[in-house]
Amino acid sequence: MTSDIENLQQLIQDGISQFALQGLTMIVITVILFSTNVVLALWTVLLVVPLLVAFSIWYHHASEKGYLLARDRIATVLADLSESLYGIRVVTANNRQRRNINNHRHVVGAYRDANAYTGRVNAIYGPSTLMIGILGQAMLLGIGGHMVLTHHLNVAQLIVFFLFLNRFFSPIQLLVQQYTTLQQGRSSIIRLRELVETAPSVDEGPDAITLPTIEGRITFEHVDFGYLPGEPVLHDVNLEIAPGESVAFVGPTGAGKSTMAKLANRFYDPTSGRVLLDGIDIKTVTLRSLRSQLGVVPQEPFLFAGSIRTNLRFGRPDATDEEIELAVEVVGLGELVERLPEGLDTPVHERGQTLSAGERQQLALARAFLARPRVLILDEATSSLDLQSEIVIERALDRLLEGRSAILIAHRLTTAQRADRIVVIDDGGIVEMGTPDELLAAHGAYAVMYDAWLASGGRDATRASS
Repeated sequence: MTSDIENLQQLIQDGISQFALQGLTMIVITVILFSTNVVLALWTVLLVVPLLVAFSIWYHHASEKGYLLARDRIATVLADLSESLYGIRVVTANNRQRRNINNHRHVVGAYRDANAYTGRVNAIYGPSTLMIGILGQAMLLGIGGHMVLTHHLNVAQLIVFFLFLNRFFSPIQLLVQQYTTLQQGRSSIIRLRELVETAPSVDEGPDAITLPTIEGRITFEHVDFGYLPGEPVLHDVNLEIAPGESVAFVGPTGAGKSTMAKLANRFYDPTSGRVLLDGIDIKTVTLRSLRSQLGVVPQEPFLFAGSIRTNLRFGRPDATDEEIELAVEVVGLGELVERLPEGLDTPVHERGQTLSAGERQQLALARAFLARPRVLILDEATSSLDLQSEIVIERALDRLLEGRSAILIAHRLTTAQRADRIVVIDDGGIVEMGTPDELLAAHGAYAVMYDAWLASGGRDATRASS
């Protein structure tokens, strides 16, 4: 997109004005040629213009293909470079430097080939139009000379005609050069238009209403969903979460736990069925009013370049310093803030690279706490934490969940056990649900997961707390 905009900028700054100037010049000179001698002017139009038009049509199709290919491949070059730089530690740790360099050379080579193709097309088009102009002038000179010999034209008129004829071909050559810029800009416009016109997977309707302040009742009503047609992830899911209730989704990887959370936040719409908030179908409300009352802490929290304070205020820019300090205290970030040289004003750099994974997770939790959402969605919120940090976060969760409806996506059962209710999801549906004690007494899927958790060294949060 950056490269396309640069091409478009060049076209707007130079190309359009040149096209207008040279085009106007051609029109004026054509009028003068016809006023000087109609016969020679007609021969000019009949001999030269059709050939130039034919070559321009060929160039239009050939260059469009080449420039579109070049635009795609420069995007691949930049994406590959960005990916390698962002994943430099992984590349180094796996000794992939040489292979990544070779791969980037192939990517750059493909971009070079695309440019070589457009270069060949330009090499044919430019000299060919120049040759047509020279041959056209030679033929017109012969026709004009014959007219002079037959006394249909005098020498002075022939000289004047050819002086203006040279001025006629000069803007044509300039237009040929600018046509290359036009084709580059046109290919960029096509790519930018494709990007801008890409329809969002989720959009609000023209008659969407503003969601009023909610209590937090979440209802999944006969929900089906699949990321790809014919490959369902969820099938006929029915679940109701009461206002102020926290529910943990547990189950094997790929069972659909995170998908349930994404449907609740309307990152996706169900294939069939409905998701309701306080009895209101979330497809009928504005996205802004919906998401302003939902807080999300993803499995891999995203931090923006800036200070810790800026990132904490991301969901609520008007938060006071006292509220920020309370959020820091609640999630256990106080020690980190005191250790940093500039405290809350310490920059975290792009994507939080100066912080550990656990610290980024704590910061994301503090951000969610500060936003004061009515419904909280935590997707593996403790997955990146060590045992000591996990204990701190679990205590913070009690404060964070207080009085709020919450969906907890959890692989660590210590997190799930802090919820009021646990829902086991597998095979695209709800296998069982209940309190931790009820599910253990049922000796079902949760009990099997619980035994495996303890066997792997996991701890029981309920026993630990007691």
